[in-house]
Amino acid sequence: MTVQPIKVVFCTRGGIHGALVLHRLLSSPRVQLCGIVYSSRVAGPNDGFFTGVCRLLRQSGLTYLLYLWCSTSLAEWLMRFSRLPPVLLLAAGNRIPMLTTSRINDESSRLFIAELKPDLLVSAFFNQQIGDAVAAIPSAGAVNIHPSVLPGFKGVDPVFFAALCEGETGVTVHRVTPELDGGNILRQESIAADRRDSVLRTTARLYDRGGELMVAMLDDIASGAMGTEQATEGRYDSWPTPTQVGELKSKRKSLVTLRDLIGLVRSGSS
Repeated sequence: MTVQPIKVVFCTRGGIHGALVLHRLLSSPRVQLCGIVYSSRVAGPNDGFFTGVCRLLRQSGLTYLLYLWCSTSLAEWLMRFSRLPPVLLLAAGNRIPMLTTSRINDESSRLFIAELKPDLLVSAFFNQQIGDAVAAIPSAGAVNIHPSVLPGFKGVDPVFFAALCEGETGVTVHRVTPELDGGNILRQESIAADRRDSVLRTTARLYDRGGELMVAMLDDIASGAMGTEQATEGRYDSWPTPTQVGELKSKRKSLVTLRDLIGLVRSGSS
């Protein structure tokens, strides 16, 4: 008897982190990548590109904004010369239908996903909140890869705040709910942080491992595994402030290093 692969729609912002997870999905014989939702959002849902950049510049400062550029736009350009192509090239090379949008919950986005008839929606390094209507489209629902050991360090950059607070690092695969990073935990793993590693390098390691964990339990998720409730509400952090970025530097920790960028060119990983 032939076991049918699981039809997956993948939601991501791209960059090195999205590419690592997409590569894991494409490498699994249990996955049929039937579509990709690629986020074009920079900050708020109503912001254009320049408005979003200005918003982040005011919120987090130039240093952090350059870090985000390194992990997304610059990473995607450098990865064109590596063994791991960026998300857009992986999608084109595998002829995967793709929607680029800043509003995943709009009717056009819902129709795009519904027409693909997915079994599961997987999000990783995705900067939009997935609403109930979208999460309900796949027969097995929606799950997210989050680079922290939930319920600790919820929010937009948990690796940054774990480094700042010298907290636990790890990765969690969890169900998507209206509460950001608040869904039932399907699987999680603590991963020791190396003080020499930058925030970008640590984040890449966590997303790569999260992709492995996701693939390993795909059949359980597709069969309806709901996971366990998070024990507490945990903490939620928005974008870091320039002061917090300065505090991280004072601890002799880096957002991104030259080694990271060289690693992207050499192997497609940081």
